[in-house]
Amino acid sequence: MYMSQVFPKLRSLYLLAIILMPISPIDAHDVLNVDTSILSGVYELKEITAAGIYSSGEDAEAQAFLGHFLTIHGDHVVLPTAELCHINAMERQTLKNDRETFGTAGGSWSNVGLQKTSDDEYDVTVLSFDCSGPFSTMIAQPESGTYLLSYWGCILFLDANSALRSGQSLT
Repeated sequence: MYMSQVFPKLRSLYLLAIILMPISPIDAHDVLNVDTSILSGVYELKEITAAGIYSSGEDAEAQAFLGHFLTIHGDHVVLPTAELCHINAMERQTLKNDRETFGTAGGSWSNVGLQKTSDDEYDVTVLSFDCSGPFSTMIAQPESGTYLLSYWGCILFLDANSALRSGQSLT
């Protein structure tokens, strides 16, 4: 095929692509419809606890992140590793003290600061991040002031009071 035959076909394909393109830009925040305004702010990683089965190496790794910060702004999160990720889901969930969560070792969400909302159930907001690695989800129960960040099988307490949160002033 000669170039003179290829160019008209490419030009037609290009014009078709322009015609079919959306007229207005689409913001990822609009598509995901994730309103994180109640959770926007900077959180300090303060303490490690367990909410399930994990290896002893994981808590040693997590220990290195104490004193680091997690920042939430809009549909973005900056992890303690300084990695910028998107929040790809934010949903209300009911957690239970069950074998699936705690294995045969037992345990309770109360032990990590959550307050029961009914008999052995804890209503929380769970944020999922699109980054791969040890930090994948945040569990929040703003009404109890409990904010948790998962690090593989460990849970890191996030201190919302030690850092500037959305809506707070510096004075």
